[in-house]
Amino acid sequence: MNIDEDRARSEIARYCRLLWDRRLVTGSSGNVSVRLDDGDLLVTPSGLSLRDLPEAAIVRVDAGGAPCSPAQRPTSELPLHLAAYGARPDARCIVHTHPTFCVVWSKVGSIFPRDTVGARETLGPVAWTAFREPGTRDLADLCAAEFARGFDTVVMERHGVSVVADSLERAFMLTDLAEEAARIAYYSRLAGLTE
Repeated sequence: MNIDEDRARSEIARYCRLLWDRRLVTGSSGNVSVRLDDGDLLVTPSGLSLRDLPEAAIVRVDAGGAPCSPAQRPTSELPLHLAAYGARPDARCIVHTHPTFCVVWSKVGSIFPRDTVGARETLGPVAWTAFREPGTRDLADLCAAEFARGFDTVVMERHGVSVVADSLERAFMLTDLAEEAARIAYYSRLAGLTE
């Protein structure tokens, strides 16, 4: 699949708005990247809200993570993106968010039950990783190890969710499904329907 830079920038901005509208990110949290055909990445910048991200603010970095424009600063989670792409050559994009119910559930120390039809049939297996400081190589390596094992969705303790996929649509869908499954699990437990 060929990925044109202009189209990728437009898609990133569009999916950032969708993530915001679905409350999968708040404030300046969350980050998104797309791998271009030449191996360079387009990544969201550090410190800006994804709510209304200008396409020109999206940062192009080379395969090693160096910005093509020194004036731009990529997301602080760039190590996670680089490690994930290294672990999953099939991945064309990564979506990293801080959705409320996934973060709440991550503090339990295990993955939320995935017993609904949507979670079983579409979301599929989800990995859980212990807390590591954001933006660190430790966090990047921990998540990359789970991606290398074949998981597309990783819930990070006290942090958020990272998803690898072959399209932004699929990454968005998996992120949205994970949050909905976590929400259902939370309210089911609150209602005494699960242990």
